[in-house]
Amino acid sequence: MQLGSPDRKALVAGIGISGIAAVRVLRDQGFQVAVSDQSSASKMSEIIAELTELGVSEIETSGHSEAFFTGRDLIVVSPGVPLSLPVLQNAKMQGGEIIGEVELAVRLSDIDILALTGTNGKTTTVSLLGEIFESVGSSVFVGGNLGRPAVEMVGAEFDTAILELSSFQLEGVVNFQPRIAIILNLTPDHQDRYASTEDYLAAKMRICGGQERDDFLIVNYDDQKLREIGRDYQNRRQTGESCPRVVFFSVEQELDLSGGSWVGDNIVIKTETLPGKKLDLRLKAPAVKLPGRHNRANYLAAFLTAVIFGLEEKAVLKGLQDFAGIAHRLEFVGTQAGVDYYNDSKATNIDAVIKAVESLQKPLLLLLGGYNKGADFSLLEEPLKGKLRSLIPFGPAAAEIVKQLPEYDRGLQALNLEAALKKAVALAEPGDVVLLAPGCASFDEFANYEARGDRFRELVHQLKGTVPDEA
Repeated sequence: MQLGSPDRKALVAGIGISGIAAVRVLRDQGFQVAVSDQSSASKMSEIIAELTELGVSEIETSGHSEAFFTGRDLIVVSPGVPLSLPVLQNAKMQGGEIIGEVELAVRLSDIDILALTGTNGKTTTVSLLGEIFESVGSSVFVGGNLGRPAVEMVGAEFDTAILELSSFQLEGVVNFQPRIAIILNLTPDHQDRYASTEDYLAAKMRICGGQERDDFLIVNYDDQKLREIGRDYQNRRQTGESCPRVVFFSVEQELDLSGGSWVGDNIVIKTETLPGKKLDLRLKAPAVKLPGRHNRANYLAAFLTAVIFGLEEKAVLKGLQDFAGIAHRLEFVGTQAGVDYYNDSKATNIDAVIKAVESLQKPLLLLLGGYNKGADFSLLEEPLKGKLRSLIPFGPAAAEIVKQLPEYDRGLQALNLEAALKKAVALAEPGDVVLLAPGCASFDEFANYEARGDRFRELVHQLKGTVPDEA
């Protein structure tokens, strides 16, 4: 499918990894491509050189101006750029089409898509699904929010695409119809971007807005809001609306209705599959490597997705058992002087911090902080009771953390991550766990949560006498 022509003008707003990838695809499609970014020309010097090599001559830096956006036929917005910007609204009123990078990808691809969203657990579950599909010989594209832009699947030979999608990415989809959509959980996040929880929820639910009756929507029955949403879709489907087939999953109870459960040592699956096969399975749950109830939910969601797609259950169970997790998500880093160190740098919201705390049974020294996204740190008050030895707030968020959690304030605020770890090392005793679960974005010190987690791992491995995770 060819979208562009030499007389069609496209603009990419926001140039990160996905923005550069979008430029390449648009150029291949025949568009005249321009680029606009908030960063200064000096900060973008390397990117500008790369854009010039790609044949892009119109490059706006240090902001988005209305004049620069005028007259563009297609504007592709990177996830970090809010669609509510007046310059985008004005361009739309003038006839320009506004889409996200994910929408561009699906318009130019003709493969089955499995799409997953949620507040927490997305990267773990998508990575697990990718490994399962690869283990059975499927040519699968794994990308989206976890680092590989969705548009990189355009023009390549893949059987299936598995996409992790954030609320920011879902804002920009228009005609998006995954064969299977999965929503793991919904808790407040990105309060700095959304005016209300309802706005955040609405962005997440765009994952299934284009699905039809032959498609599947897998949702977490243990999440009350998702349970209500799933039941609403079921009711609408029964009245004849073109809604996807809803499949629930639970790790708290065995479900009587269509879906999947993992309670104790038993996995129970009752559903139909995309190929039309009826499943009624009761299986012994495999021994898995990642701790915590929330990880069991991630495993179950992946299992249910894979068997609904049509993969053989024995191969899927083996994939669950073999999966060792991902970097920066409750990652065991090493042991020093009897103290275990865990890197959960990807825990950038409060719900993720709570899940990390609940997964570890030893006394905790918690490193909490970074760039505050408007989080409600007071929600940690109850989960930390009886588990926390010391709270070490760090970075710009430290003052707000102390303000909201006064009973845990021991005067241990630290300027940055390295200073926080030093305080933890000095306080920790054999049998303790030092946990980096920041509950905040990384932008005060680092480009992203990966860079923050890499630095934490590096600092831990520098400790004298550390037994690393490879041992």
